[in-house]
Amino acid sequence: MAVLLAGAAAAQPLSPLAEARTHVGDADINVVTFRAMDAFFPSAPVAAGRAAKLPERRSALSPEVRFADGAAPFEAALDRTYTNALLVLRDGAIVDERYRNGSGPDSRFTSWSVAKSITSILIGIALDKGMIGGVGEPADKYAPVLKGTAFEGATIEDLLTMRDGTSYTEQVPNGESTLDRIKRRSSYANFTGFSDVTGLGLTRIHAPGTHFNYSTLTSSLLARVVEGASGMTLAAFTEKYLWKPAGMEASAYWQLDRSPPEGLALGGSGFNATLRDFGRIGQLMLDGGRANGKQIVSKAWVEKSTRHFGGGPVIPGAPRGYGYQWWTMLGTDRFEAIGIHGQFVSVDPATRTVVVKLSYWPEKGGQKLTIETLALLDAVRGAVSAQEGKQ
Repeated sequence: MAVLLAGAAAAQPLSPLAEARTHVGDADINVVTFRAMDAFFPSAPVAAGRAAKLPERRSALSPEVRFADGAAPFEAALDRTYTNALLVLRDGAIVDERYRNGSGPDSRFTSWSVAKSITSILIGIALDKGMIGGVGEPADKYAPVLKGTAFEGATIEDLLTMRDGTSYTEQVPNGESTLDRIKRRSSYANFTGFSDVTGLGLTRIHAPGTHFNYSTLTSSLLARVVEGASGMTLAAFTEKYLWKPAGMEASAYWQLDRSPPEGLALGGSGFNATLRDFGRIGQLMLDGGRANGKQIVSKAWVEKSTRHFGGGPVIPGAPRGYGYQWWTMLGTDRFEAIGIHGQFVSVDPATRTVVVKLSYWPEKGGQKLTIETLALLDAVRGAVSAQEGKQ
């Protein structure tokens, strides 16, 4: 009977709001929806404290961007890569800041998977404060929901590095992935929690720690680790230990998988903040975990998080590595937080720059758009370095 009832619940038509949620990424409206996610999803606020002012050394950039089919003027390149907002910091100062398509300094842009890198910072803070004993501990010590599942025994580090060993699938060509099923029953319909791994049919197919398998679910489980270790909601923890002490200038919010009080922050997606505050996250990492005159997260954590965990590239044919929820660029010291619709927080220690690009790509993780965005980011860094050389 319980199974029949569950099936009936899953089969019932979506409410008008739940149906609208399934369209937030649609190419004809995401230029707006990606800065209005709290109109579609339940959310939990993250309040700011006293803002740490970003110094300004503005110099409007206009580099040509070289694409495979030729060079494009900068504004045309921003259009071509579906840019909603762009921020360039050099040594912590604003060099360039642009808002497009009706967005502005008060817009809260959605992160998509940039949230994973923020959750990693929160894990590091919990570790620094002794709430977590070490990343070698089993994640189920702090997230009991994992006991008796395919994740049981996987360590916090296994989750951080996307090596949990389960049969989870993020994307399936021409089919339904694990993530699709989770979103259908959780984020859209609000029947179950995003982190509820029961009923997904996941199995252990590799020894934990051995095979890279990109997983938004895994990042959500890291959020549960933070909550279990601290006894706080993810939003409250973010506010107390990151947002306020780091001097963020505006409130932010986490999207929830259900309405309060049952709803939990997604953790692997759904963090929403202003352009400048995403820039402050990147600057915090560039500065070894320091912000607003405080050590927010340890330098050791930053260094470990932004170093490729090991082995060859994690994406075939691309020089990409992966640390603790941060993408690395093999052969360089550059690291990035990346969202599937073109959200980038790109940190380059060699040029002391942070570039934030918040986009509304019409497709998820398109290879051509990724390559062209990376070309744009390279052009920006080159222009900043060239201008400094002239001063």
